[in-house]
Parts: sequence; structure tokens; C-alpha cells
Amino acid sequence: MKNLIAVTILVFVYSSLYAQLPDAPKPKLDRTEWGLLVVDAGVRGLDVYSTHQALQNGNRELFLPHAIAGHVPAMAAYSGGTVVLDWYFARMLTRHHHQKWAHLLTSVDIGTTAPWAIHNMYLPKQ
Repeated sequence: MKNLIAVTILVFVYSSLYAQLPDAPKPKLDRTEWGLLVVDAGVRGLDVYSTHQALQNGNRELFLPHAIAGHVPAMAAYSGGTVVLDWYFARMLTRHHHQKWAHLLTSVDIGTTAPWAIHNMYLPKQ
């Protein structure tokens, strides 16, 4: 009798663990986040351009190695990769119902990149 009860419990637990649950609707990125991602891509594009101009004028890059900053395609790939990572993490945060954190993440990236991109535009020729 004890074995029958144990088998019944195991069958019940097994069937409840592997039962098909309906898919819950997953939240998508809102217009604000898409707008922030577009601004982020624009700021990153400006950073690629301004870094190239600064290096052409004889200035040096402070943070990135020359292998990235010294080659426009490598810098564009790096900047594009950061925008893709921002999109990915914003999507993951939104799916876990943290839209404000997603907005903050993208805004911080914009806020840390834009001043340097603008700064590079005003560097004098060396």
C-alpha cells in the first residue's frame, strides 16, 4: 500500500512538473526605449566620426586601444556592438518587467558617450 501511494505521488509530481503551461505574453520594448536606442546609435556614430577626426588631427584616444580607435571599421563594429548589447539588455529587463531600468541603462550609455563624442569635435589640431 505504501508503494502504491509513493508511485501515485511521483506520477502526480512528474505530470505537474512537465505539464504544458500557456505562454504568457512577453512585454515588448516601448516607444521610449526605441527612441533611446536610436539616440544611442546616433551618439555612437558621432563618436566614431569624432574619434576619427581627432586622430586625423594628431590627437590621441584616451580609453580605447589603437587597434580599435585607429581603424574606422573596427570602431564602427565596436560602437555597433555596444548598441546591440544595449538593445539586448533592455529587452531582457523589459521581459522581466523592469522598463525603468531598461530606460536607465540606455540613458547612462548615451550620457557617458555623448560628452566625449562632442569633446572630440572641438579638439585643436596638434
